Amino acid sequence: MTTELALWQAMVEARAFDQAMCRHNGHWHEARGEEAVFVGAYADLGPDDVVAPHFRGTCAVALQRGTSPETLAAGVFGTRGSDSGGHWRGDICPTPGPRSIGMFSGSLGTSVSYATGAALHLARTSPGAVAVCSFGDGTANSGIVAESLNLAAMLALPIVYVCQDNQYATSLPSAVALAGERVSDRARALGIVATDIDGNDVLAVREAVGQAVARSRAGAGPSFVHALTYRMGGHYMNDPETYRTPEEVAAWAERDPIARLQQLLVGHGVLDPAEAEAHSAATHARLEAIVAEAKERDDEEITPTVSAFAEDVRPELRSAS
Repeated sequence: MTTELALWQAMVEARAFDQAMCRHNGHWHEARGEEAVFVGAYADLGPDDVVAPHFRGTCAVALQRGTSPETLAAGVFGTRGSDSGGHWRGDICPTPGPRSIGMFSGSLGTSVSYATGAALHLARTSPGAVAVCSFGDGTANSGIVAESLNLAAMLALPIVYVCQDNQYATSLPSAVALAGERVSDRARALGIVATDIDGNDVLAVREAVGQAVARSRAGAGPSFVHALTYRMGGHYMNDPETYRTPEEVAAWAERDPIARLQQLLVGHGVLDPAEAEAHSAATHARLEAIVAEAKERDDEEITPTVSAFAEDVRPELRSAS
């Protein structure tokens, strides 16, 4: 199991990459404040498990699973250092990689269906492997999520659905967009085991998802985890944020998941405050340099083609392209 210190370090790295992208990428959709959900949910998965993170957190999950930040940044900006060799531009997500389902378009919810299909494949070919996918509260209202939950329940698929509820679908509050008391009740209505947790507590997220994963590995079918968190930045860069008050944002900033775990680690003597500050500063500086370099890289012009993507990423597809 990932140590608490490693979870803190992963959240620091996730935010550093995210904030560097905010400064260098006008398309970026900030994830600040939601780190506990995507770091905690994907922390303890194995190499054979399939992950389909929410677009707010895809890069962090890829970092956790061993992708270099240089490769990720190149995948966002579409340069040759990416997994696709520069034949695919991500804008708000990196190039999809092995055992990782990315966001291929602006149509939210598609990755949920991809992950459900992957779980069906795992059930048939890889006993003990699971799929974990996450999505926002806005996406929870899409029909494709309801269809995926139903299929997973009917076929007892090894998948864990994580609703990364940051309380806003662009500018629409989830409190007025989601009928019923809890979005998790929709899963319960289908007989899916569901849990509601504090999404700003990375340890609670890790425990809840870990228990759900264990059930899936044992053949007990799908689970649903509703993690309530908060998007401390705007929906996108230059979002005027006229739909919420500064006081609301400030109140949630007091529950910052990174500061929360850091305080716990300091209290337990695991982390020294000065060392924590130095590590955070160094991580932010390192990721800033990596992202800036990826953006400014002067590669020759690249023409994205299916055949080129197959040549660089999927050699087995060369004949098909």
